[in-house]
Amino acid sequence: MATKATSPLDAGQVMEINFQPFTPRITVHSEHELTVEIVSGDNVGFSDTVEYEAVKIRDNLVLLSWQEHIGSTIVHVLDFYSMEANTVVTPAKGGVMRLKGRIENH
Repeated sequence: MATKATSPLDAGQVMEINFQPFTPRITVHSEHELTVEIVSGDNVGFSDTVEYEAVKIRDNLVLLSWQEHIGSTIVHVLDFYSMEANTVVTPAKGGVMRLKGRIENH
């Protein structure tokens, strides 16, 4: 019988990712829900609470994805060893953004 995988992220975990155009703060509420807030840069003040999926690729490497209520899709590869994030965003308005930033745990 298959068991449901648990999230490699912990409830209560808070991290900020410093990208060049903006900095999101990600607050994990549970195995399936997080809040993303833009705390500086482009779109500062944006906030959304969404369902997410996080998959452990290997120790200290997590694939994190969600779709915001406005329609944007976000996919992060979070390397907790180097504390770097590689991210692809497909904004609701169209196009693709590829970003690299530093992870800071709070």
